[in-house]
Amino acid sequence: MDRDAVLLHQVHPLKLSADISASLISNALLWRHRLGAGLAVRLLVPMAGSGAVLTMCDVESLRETEAGRYVLEHMPSEAMAVRLAGDAVMALGAWRRSPDMMIAGLLIVAVGWSHGAWGSEAQAQRRGLVEEPSIWERVE
Repeated sequence: MDRDAVLLHQVHPLKLSADISASLISNALLWRHRLGAGLAVRLLVPMAGSGAVLTMCDVESLRETEAGRYVLEHMPSEAMAVRLAGDAVMALGAWRRSPDMMIAGLLIVAVGWSHGAWGSEAQAQRRGLVEEPSIWERVE
């Protein structure tokens, strides 16, 4: 399995549906302090979605979509880590029954998805500098 497929599968509609559904259901369970069920849904549903998309779907066709091009250019591991941190904050907010913390987590996830607006490539473009090749370009 190549790195591009792993990146591309993140914008497949089935994967996005699995992730969003898992988050909503998990948040509801965590809000009710059903820790085991909440964590199981939050972890297992996205894993199953990834497995299904990577083994049964044509993720290569996503390469030519706007979303596919975006993740290939703007989704380094740092941005994925930001998204994961935001999801953890959202889950903790649900457990603590804190809507403000859940919103903060959602905003952190949004920041992770918006790496194209704040990442080093975007900063270099705003400054008019020649940008350094991404890690994916250096590997090729």
